[in-house]
Amino acid sequence: MDREQILERLKALIHERFGVDPASLNGATTQSEIGIDSLLMVDMMLDVETELGFTFESMDLPRNPSLDTIVDLVQRNMAKQQA
Repeated sequence: MDREQILERLKALIHERFGVDPASLNGATTQSEIGIDSLLMVDMMLDVETELGFTFESMDLPRNPSLDTIVDLVQRNMAKQQA
C-alpha cells in the first residue's frame, strides 16, 4: 500500500468517525485542526490497525501529529511486519 492510499484511507476513517469532509484534509492537516484529542486519536489508530491488517509496534506519536506523520508511522510498522 503506498503513501497516497494510506492517506486516503485515513481521510475516509476521519470522515466516518468524526464527520470531517475528506476534501478539507491533506497530509499537513494536524490532529488539532481535525479537532480530536489524543484519546480519540489512539482509538482511530486502533481502527487503522484493523483496517490495514497490521499491529503498531508503538503508538508513540509526537504532539499534534499531521496526517503525513501518521502515514509515515503506518508505513514503517507495515514494512516491519512484512519483512
